[in-house]
Amino acid sequence: MYTYFQLMLELGLIRQSANGLYHLLPLAQRSLDKLICIINKNMMDIGAQKISMPVLIQSSLWKKSGRLSKNMEDLYIVKDRKNKEFLLSPTHEEVVTNLFSSDPKTYKQLPLMLYQIGTKFRDEIRPKLGIIRSREFLMKDLYSFDKDEVNAVDTYNKICQAYENIFKQIGVKFIKDVFNLTIVEGSSGMMGGSQSHEFHYPSEVGDDTLLLCNNCGFGMNKEVSSDLIKCLKCSSTNIECTKAIEVGHTFLLGTFYSKALSAKYLDSDGTSKPPYMGSYGLGVSRIIGASVECLSTQEIIQWPKSLSPFTVCIIPAKEGSIEERISENNLFTLYNNLTEIFGEDIVVDDRTHMTIGKRFIEAKKLGFPFVIIVGKKVTESPSLYELYKSSTKKSEHFEFGSLIDILKKQCNQQNT
Repeated sequence: MYTYFQLMLELGLIRQSANGLYHLLPLAQRSLDKLICIINKNMMDIGAQKISMPVLIQSSLWKKSGRLSKNMEDLYIVKDRKNKEFLLSPTHEEVVTNLFSSDPKTYKQLPLMLYQIGTKFRDEIRPKLGIIRSREFLMKDLYSFDKDEVNAVDTYNKICQAYENIFKQIGVKFIKDVFNLTIVEGSSGMMGGSQSHEFHYPSEVGDDTLLLCNNCGFGMNKEVSSDLIKCLKCSSTNIECTKAIEVGHTFLLGTFYSKALSAKYLDSDGTSKPPYMGSYGLGVSRIIGASVECLSTQEIIQWPKSLSPFTVCIIPAKEGSIEERISENNLFTLYNNLTEIFGEDIVVDDRTHMTIGKRFIEAKKLGFPFVIIVGKKVTESPSLYELYKSSTKKSEHFEFGSLIDILKKQCNQQNT
């Protein structure tokens, strides 16, 4: 089966370093940075605080929780010169709980929500699909601490809603139209906890199989219940199976980790109690790959507008051409006007030794939402600029003023 990470390779968005290890090149990095901005904004809105924790962690922490003996095959384990054992962390429950314990906490400091966006490692048996399933990946992981189960559930629901908002802002629209980016009941797996939910992009290349109710939208991962006949929410038998890529997972952990690592807070009655915890992950680099996988064709990358590396690509005239001499001043005016609308979200393909046609083909393949071509028609009176929209796959010619007005309108629509 053709997968679109191959197109990302061909167009210079990513490069393979080794099996399951990839470089993100400038355009993919810009897309990643945009996604991180969306995540940070939504985390700020709910009062989560951003931190950074070490990737290299003491294996003794995982021994305290009991997870080290259960998950050896997925872990990268290293030793320092003093023969002390460390893990390249795939997740940070133990580390953040240990951090919580490092100074006294009271009930007045709860709920506490701490998150980071950083590199994780997992020794995948069969890495595949480029950055969708790799050995090293970028993850956003959030950890919550509450004084009791009732408050922990409230925090859990608030964070799940924030995750929904993130995916809505990403705007992988045809997936949302079909499945409404269903949150499905998930298996707690190696994480433990009383309940979990998964966020998926439906895709034929996905590793997960979801059982989805066409009546109420409730979903469950097949690994939780492989023989679901009736919907657990509405009792409908209209159940559909679909393959999917998991892009987010949330867990209500209870006091498992806080008890294992002796984390406590001082309650209002003066007693020390273990906090109730939650863990919430987003596959940041995976979302980039999965968005491309779900939206693209075999010839053209299609980005959600929110994650396109650049919103506008300008293709100036070929060097030495009549159009180049006529349009030189116009190009600066065009660029300056567009920066007032789109800020720095504009790229000029200044490889003017190449023909306009070759650069235009590449710009279409890279999926920029708008491509402006300064071609032969700029020599006409009045001068005309070609505007290509990736959403319609069509080009039209406009005078300068009309072009700017149309792009202003498009930008306003995108931001509402």
